[in-house]
Amino acid sequence: MSTIEDPVTFVVPGDLHLTVAGLDNHLVAVRMVEEVNELIRPDFVQFIGDNVQDATEAQFRLFDDLRQRLICPHFALVGDHDVKGDPGAKGFRSRFGQTTGSTSLRGFRLIRLDTQQSKPMGLSADQVDWLRAEVDSALASGERPVIFQHNYPFQVWEDFDGPGVDEWRAVVQTRRIAAIICGHTHYWQVANDGRNAVVAVRSIGDPEGGEPGYLVGHLAGDNLAIAYRTPGEPGPLVMVTHPREAILATGPAHVVSGRDRFEVRTWATSDVAEVVGRIDGGEWFPLEPVSPGRWWAALPGDRLAKGRHRFEVRAVDAMGSEGGRSIEFAVDPTGRFTAVPAAVPTVEGTAFC
Repeated sequence: MSTIEDPVTFVVPGDLHLTVAGLDNHLVAVRMVEEVNELIRPDFVQFIGDNVQDATEAQFRLFDDLRQRLICPHFALVGDHDVKGDPGAKGFRSRFGQTTGSTSLRGFRLIRLDTQQSKPMGLSADQVDWLRAEVDSALASGERPVIFQHNYPFQVWEDFDGPGVDEWRAVVQTRRIAAIICGHTHYWQVANDGRNAVVAVRSIGDPEGGEPGYLVGHLAGDNLAIAYRTPGEPGPLVMVTHPREAILATGPAHVVSGRDRFEVRTWATSDVAEVVGRIDGGEWFPLEPVSPGRWWAALPGDRLAKGRHRFEVRAVDAMGSEGGRSIEFAVDPTGRFTAVPAAVPTVEGTAFC
């Protein structure tokens, strides 16, 4: 059973591909910054790479202007477009510092990788050694590692292969990684390879499969939750923080095995007046406020059949605007669970890779 903990909340915008001010991608990015500052107020923002299109001085200045509007800490990964004509990433480093790094925050080790040390992708031996040491250090100190990197391991029509990739796989397949968050793909996808939960965030610059936006992530103990938000979207932002969504479940701790509870977070520009939920299309029931923006209700896991169930939640603010979220979660009264590799939504083609 979950408990309300002090979570780590973060935002990951999709690849920006900035060129000049006033284009749609720039306007979406500006609106994203406004929502980060005014609505979500996360612990940090992680730019996921391909922040600019051609790595020109003017484009980097535009990115500088955008990120300097943020009132929370932020970090920038390097993507393939950020090092166009500059394979050593000298221009990127001169502005943003080292292309790798790590931060410890409330029980998590947030690790930022540079997967552009070789073309079309790759990691140096030194970086792999550093990654291995960071992950092992985190686990030894009781922290859960979270990896942020530009390249997505399950990109269609593109090989996730290059120098250091086999060694990267050896690290993430033999240690418990809380999450791997990526960009590069232009489409949104969540994958579970049976060991790790991996998310690719839809591009803001050239989106495929839906509207451009950003990921909101929640980490608390063994809870991992994500939601996708389109800037300017009306109504509250709603996230189910417990139970864990089935596609993100990688072990027995991530399934419901008895009496439990639903936990939900909301963000809204006006007070949330009501939050209600339902299981498998049944009757709606109220969730009770726990603290500002946090709600809960009993989850009768002891009365649910083994297998997957759907939880829908709806929030209405004082202005009458509505937001919602629907997830599938897994139930097994024995507490046993083996993740089945899967990726949602299914993506079979892309125009960009």
